[in-house]
Amino acid sequence: MTCKKSAVSAYAPHRELKKGEKLNFAMIGNGIQGRDVLKDFIANGKFNIVAVCDVDKERVAYAKSLVDDAYGNKKCKAVGDFRLILKNPKIDVVGIATPDHWHAYIAVEAMKHGKDVFCEKPLTFTVDEARKVMEAEKKYGRVFQVNSWQRSWNIFRTAAMIVRNGFLGNVRYVDANYGIGGEKLGGPSHPIRFFDVAENAATEGAPNPSVDWDMWLGPAKVRPYSDQLAPRGVNTFYPMFWRFDDDFGTGYNGDWGAHHLDIAQWGMNMDASGPYKIIRSEEPYSTNPLHGGRRQFGMRMLFKAEYGDIELFHRPFGVWGTVFYCDNGIVAVNRGKLAVWEGTGLVKPDEKVRKAVAEGTFKKSKIVVKAIGEDYGTDINIKKDDVLSKAVSLLEKKYKLAKAKVQLFQPLDGHVGDFINSCYDRTPTICPAKVSGRSAILCGLCNLSYVYDTGFDWNPKTNDFANGTGKGISLKREYYRNGWNVEV
Repeated sequence: MTCKKSAVSAYAPHRELKKGEKLNFAMIGNGIQGRDVLKDFIANGKFNIVAVCDVDKERVAYAKSLVDDAYGNKKCKAVGDFRLILKNPKIDVVGIATPDHWHAYIAVEAMKHGKDVFCEKPLTFTVDEARKVMEAEKKYGRVFQVNSWQRSWNIFRTAAMIVRNGFLGNVRYVDANYGIGGEKLGGPSHPIRFFDVAENAATEGAPNPSVDWDMWLGPAKVRPYSDQLAPRGVNTFYPMFWRFDDDFGTGYNGDWGAHHLDIAQWGMNMDASGPYKIIRSEEPYSTNPLHGGRRQFGMRMLFKAEYGDIELFHRPFGVWGTVFYCDNGIVAVNRGKLAVWEGTGLVKPDEKVRKAVAEGTFKKSKIVVKAIGEDYGTDINIKKDDVLSKAVSLLEKKYKLAKAKVQLFQPLDGHVGDFINSCYDRTPTICPAKVSGRSAILCGLCNLSYVYDTGFDWNPKTNDFANGTGKGISLKREYYRNGWNVEV
């Protein structure tokens, strides 16, 4: 059955709360990531969770049971169509954890309906969608948070604070490390394919009456159902198939780049700007048939700072997620890892330097601190005696970060707590759309460079191609099926 969307909605003001009343929250998308987010909101306790939504009947029923068990009643509504959530005037806040190709439409329509939004990263599937979500946030004045939770972890804040305050001089080079070059899960997305392995088509494509497949596809092109795209039942793994499909995701660029490119953006002080040039990769083309011959890493971006250019380089996964090479030292950070080197003179990072930095054997600089601890996931409450906590304390004292000129916000109640507090006091979150939209654009530009095997000039003010470049490259989806186009 074809899904027909409602007419583009008109703006609706947010609901006025009575004294002492809690905001009402609904979770849209309840796969493994959505369930984790839902559990965080349940644990926080400052919202009434009144509804859950998913196109899969089994998943939405399970999500409802999580809420019901926590509240000791069965009042939480299980909904299959997110439009019922958006049209409900009693729902104040929505969480969005659908596949990437749905983020922009649901987010913009939610803001039009007067709702605050907590959205999974990457914020959008296309560059054009990122521009529209940023525009909608400004137009409708809603509280918005993207789940780029690394910004709420103090090791990333410490790294960015050291770089932003110039304690090691100006940053000149940055590495963003994600994607396994030459293997199945490389940096960019893959050409569209229907099943993981052709021989598995009968099994992967067997009918699944629990899923509204047309609604799952939404704006994307029609294709047969695949349980690689929409895993059957209450899945306990992260489905990577759709993330690497040209019609649904942007590969590791959106999956991990949304984290490590975001930290690079934060450290470079580019939250309100972006690159002016994208340089094509010179790495070998992939020979993996799933990759469509695309290079897997090696593209570069140039950013214009007051003191000159900053070059960002996309490399495969390594010890460090984001590395800043400054005039007089290096700052490297990843989940559960933090290191700072001090030295004399800028070192241009080649593979030899990168290897030495990763191994802690870089000779031109002395190691101030190198701490390898645990990856706590979204739990930013590190134990006081943890090696990372000690490293942060050392750096805070050495560089007097508490009195530094550039101060970066650190949520006291974690990433979800920051959003919830902002919904009540109407203050900006640490990752609003105007910031995370820029990160999503970086992800999109990376992927476009690999998909089209080219470089181009970019205007970070208009978020569009510059100097006549970019011809033949689209910043938006070819078309939005069933009229699911994003309109601000």
